[in-house]
Amino acid sequence: MRLPSVCHPILDEIGVRLPELRPAQQDGLALWVYGVLEAQTGCESRVVTALEDVAPFETLRQYLREWLRDGADKVAPCATQVDVQACFAPLLRWLLSGWESRELVLAIDPTTLGDELTALVISVLYRSRALPVAWHILPGNQPGAFIAPLLTLLQTLRPAVPRGLRVLVLADRGLWSPRLYRQIKAQQWHPLMRVQRDVRVYLRRGRQVAAYQLTPQLNQAWVGRAIVHKERARRLWVTLVVLWEAKHEEPWVLLTDLPPRVVGIRWYGLRMWIECGFRDLKHYGWDWEHTRRREPTRVARHWLVLAVASLWVLAAGTAAEDAGRTTTGPPPARTGQRPVSVFQRGLARLRAVFAHRCPWPPLRFVPERLPVPSPIITITYHAPGPPRNSSYLPI
Repeated sequence: MRLPSVCHPILDEIGVRLPELRPAQQDGLALWVYGVLEAQTGCESRVVTALEDVAPFETLRQYLREWLRDGADKVAPCATQVDVQACFAPLLRWLLSGWESRELVLAIDPTTLGDELTALVISVLYRSRALPVAWHILPGNQPGAFIAPLLTLLQTLRPAVPRGLRVLVLADRGLWSPRLYRQIKAQQWHPLMRVQRDVRVYLRRGRQVAAYQLTPQLNQAWVGRAIVHKERARRLWVTLVVLWEAKHEEPWVLLTDLPPRVVGIRWYGLRMWIECGFRDLKHYGWDWEHTRRREPTRVARHWLVLAVASLWVLAAGTAAEDAGRTTTGPPPARTGQRPVSVFQRGLARLRAVFAHRCPWPPLRFVPERLPVPSPIITITYHAPGPPRNSSYLPI
């Protein structure tokens, strides 16, 4: 199928950044992404309607559906289909090719489509939004562990991250696992994982307390090296961060391997951005919640379309948000202070591109500075020596 000239920049970038795809698969992905950006939704019928100048409606719909199917399910069965997992590392490498920071913040979280599907997602956090770079789609309401697929996703992304880039990996307490913590450390990345508030903390001279008791009042933080967990088999020697701010119903209890004086007590708050990213995938952006697809492999390929489209949108939003900015270096954190999200700005900028009112934006990403503590927070640092029993140390 002949692609419109306006989407040639998309096709050219896909050809360079996703060489794992066959040329015909690259063409299909470029047309899908262009259609999503033109229609500003991921809904198939509206994408096809937006592309009716390219080919007849039924021809387009069949072409786009074929791209999502397994080889055996195509009209002409074959042995080839889009391998989504092979695209995860190149997708992250694509993002990092325009990354202007020495730090990368990832978040891990699931999202659901009612009771039908569950997506385990690793996303890059960027300017109060999130860009999915790896995902695993599961049928909903079926028993099964999340940790094994997440370990595979982390290992898949590892080759894409260059040395010298500090990577923080944030996860909520529902995903806490010593296996996940150790896998992140094994990749020389830095976990920052929330755990239950009453986890047992073992301090010097045999003292032990529930973690939340270390910050008995609002606007307090406790940061230090300690042994955590009551069960001997699960004990870890970690940096513990306990933070209780006025806007929190209860203290955050976080585990990391960063030194106490290095970790930021408010960094975990960035994890909330992945929820904003899910809203962009759903009703505030690509309308994924309206999909009628239920086959996990087809949904995973549709997510690849939405992820590549989101990459272009965030790049365009960066250009729009930074227009006229004269200072160099990372911009200050603006969490909760944007009247319009960088995602919505990007959609508006791409409308102007398709109307030939401005050129395609550069694929450039300038993350904000990491948040710093409020001056009203009292921080207590605790730095005892390592435990004598080496069995406490994580492998």
